[in-house]
Amino acid sequence: MDIQNLLKVALYEQDGQRDRSQQTQLGASSVGGCRRQAWSILNGVPKTNDNTEHLAAIIGTSLHATIAGAMEAADPFGDDFLIEQAFETEHLKGHCDLFIKSTGTVIDWKTTTKKKLAEFPNDQQRMQVQLYGYLIEEAGHMVAEVALVAIPRDGQSKDIKVHSEPYNREMAQQGLDWITDIKSRTEPPAPEKSAFFCKNYCAWYDQSGEVGCTGK
Repeated sequence: MDIQNLLKVALYEQDGQRDRSQQTQLGASSVGGCRRQAWSILNGVPKTNDNTEHLAAIIGTSLHATIAGAMEAADPFGDDFLIEQAFETEHLKGHCDLFIKSTGTVIDWKTTTKKKLAEFPNDQQRMQVQLYGYLIEEAGHMVAEVALVAIPRDGQSKDIKVHSEPYNREMAQQGLDWITDIKSRTEPPAPEKSAFFCKNYCAWYDQSGEVGCTGK
């Protein structure tokens, strides 16, 4: 019996049923990333690659669910915490991990490895959490601070790294301008990632180049 394949198929099929996996609208996590991928999402280009690697994302999803349960227990009546809540405007959708109303703090959990902690957070991650702040503010809440929390899969609790900064609506606006630029393009942007990366991690990779992206 091929147990490895049994596990892979079961995990991938379950992951494919999640709301985020089926989302067709551009999400905050895509902003500031690959323009070609964002253009494909915005223009409804059919996915061409069913063999992308999902394990790290699945592990991250499982940890997010565990943290959400812990936060629900910490605020059992929902007086202060908004947990795993979706926010949306005309141009953008975001799924915020945690918002603390009493302090106006937006928190985004990130799973990573100890090796990558040195480069955490990157500009795209900072843009993403600022956009969450924008979406939450647009929903009528006061936002004062945004925070990114890196949790290493191969580390200990002492290795958890927290980055926080004031909420900056101007930075969020840069992300919205990035989306506007992508929407204005009538032709797909040039590939920004290597073919090796796209083959493993992009649903719009297409070696033939007839429909999707070949990578650089």
